[in-house]
Amino acid sequence: MKSINSHNEYIPLRINISLRRDTLRLISEMANDMGISIDEVLSFLAEDSVIDLEIDEDLKDIRIPSSCSLEELRNIIEERKSF
Repeated sequence: MKSINSHNEYIPLRINISLRRDTLRLISEMANDMGISIDEVLSFLAEDSVIDLEIDEDLKDIRIPSSCSLEELRNIIEERKSF
């Protein structure tokens, strides 16, 4: 998968994960259908799950309070629903 940052490179990473049998069966079927390994399917899934986390926006104007009341939080949520 291509990254926004051209300096990124693929780094082999050995991990142990636990999956339910059904999940492993589905991933195995995906790999078989795509003609790739289970490792490659898991790699693609991991990258796809975080790709939108790379933010290109300027966050200088964002204010994160150290605390807020429940009422303030409700108001913020209601304001965002209207967008």
